[in-house]
Formats: sequence, C-alpha cells, structure tokens
Amino acid sequence: MKFSVCAVDRDLPVDRPFPLRAPTYAECARIAREIGFDGIELQVQDPSLYDGKLLKRQLDDQGIACSAVTTGLAYVYEGLNMADPDPAIRKKTVERLHRQLDLAKELDSAILVGFIRGRQGDRSAIEFEKCLSESVRAVLDYAEELNTPFIMEQVNHHDGDIYCNTERTMQFLESFHSDLLQYNGDTYHMWIDDTTITEAIERSLGKLVLFHVSDVGRNLPDDKHFDFYEAAAALKKFGYNGWTSIECKPLPDSYTCCKQGLAYLKRVFG
Repeated sequence: MKFSVCAVDRDLPVDRPFPLRAPTYAECARIAREIGFDGIELQVQDPSLYDGKLLKRQLDDQGIACSAVTTGLAYVYEGLNMADPDPAIRKKTVERLHRQLDLAKELDSAILVGFIRGRQGDRSAIEFEKCLSESVRAVLDYAEELNTPFIMEQVNHHDGDIYCNTERTMQFLESFHSDLLQYNGDTYHMWIDDTTITEAIERSLGKLVLFHVSDVGRNLPDDKHFDFYEAAAALKKFGYNGWTSIECKPLPDSYTCCKQGLAYLKRVFG
C-alpha cells in the first residue's frame, strides 16, 4: 500500500480532519517527505488559485505524489452542491468540479467527492438522485475526456442522508458503468453504517482506490473503538495496493499527529 496524509495549506479549525498543515502545499510536501509519507491529499476549495504545473514540480521535488484533490471545502465555505434544488447552483458546482479535474490531471491524480454531493433534505430520494445523477454524469463525462479518475465516498447518516453505507454507494457508482468513477472507503463512515468491515471492503474492491483511516470522532486510531486490524487484514487479503491515508484532527499538534499517524499505518497496514 501507498501511505498518504490529508493536508491543507490554510488555517482551518482544529476539528477539520486534516492533520498536515502548512502555509503552502510545497511546505506540506517537504514535511510529508521528512516524516516518510508517499503522498499528500490536497484540500482545494478553488483550483483557480493554483498553478498545477508548478505545484506538480514542487511535489516532485520532494518525491511526493498527490493521492487526491478533494472538493469538500467548496461545499462548506461556498455552499456548492451537486444536488442543490437550484439548477444555477448545480451548474456552478459542476463547473467548479471540472476545474478540479483540470488540476488533478496536471497532478496525475484524481478528484474526491464527498460532502459536495449534497443532502436529500425534504425531497424524495427519487428527486435527489435525479439531480445528483445529472451532475455526476456531467462531471464524469469531463473526467472521461481527461482520463482522470473521479472518486466518491460514502457519507455516514450523521453527516449525510443518502448513500450512507458501502453497498448503497457502490450500487449508485456502478449504475454509471464507468471505470473512472471510483470509490473511497473510510473507516469513520464504515464504523457507523456498515455491518462488517471485511464485507464492506470486499464489496468495494472493484472500485476501491483510496482508503481513509480515521477513528471515532475523527481522531487518531487508539485501538479502543474501531478494529483497524480487521480492516488491514481484509485489504491485505484482497490484495489492495492503492492509497491508504490518515485523516484525523491535528492533535496534539500537526507534526506529532502526522508522525504518529504514519507510524500507525506502517505498523498495522504495512
């Protein structure tokens, strides 16, 4: 497996589960290399603020890959939403995700979609899925033009209200019949909404390319709640060789958290 860490280049509240924090992604890459990670996952709200070619050189200079370009900050701070009832907001969201794909292409990476898919709210599941499906298709069509992967993750029922477990999420992804529409497994979400971790991992194997490691409360693993050893055994059993990333709050501080996180990944998943 390749080990990555969720990184952010701006000041965010400590409850955001991005352990590696620095003023620039060039500095994030330097720290990640120093600690021993293979890659960093970039939290990008507005891709127009980045020079993709320069950023790729900066990561390459450190021998660090980009495991994914995530999209959730645009939902949290701008309200962009793939399934919004307002067609204008959906259109703006799709356009933003196209630009995310452009950046991911330059970084030899993929985009990761979670919260930005939106919530069902008071609408029927049919109405919500229609809006989301139209947006997914529009983003996926562009992803296929670029030959750049588009990854989606399940979102547990506390943080979302549809596609909360692996089975339901996989059914939705498979309905598009595209190898570029892929899956992000996440222990935080699995612990809440999947029956067994081994079955969830096995169900997702056909699309699983990114696996987030995060304990209850989005904390570093402490082996008191979630069975990370079961998850690691299942990934190894099924021959998973994609990205495994630590995603947690930067506690007690960013550098210590990242060092402890990588040590845990190597001990349990290595």
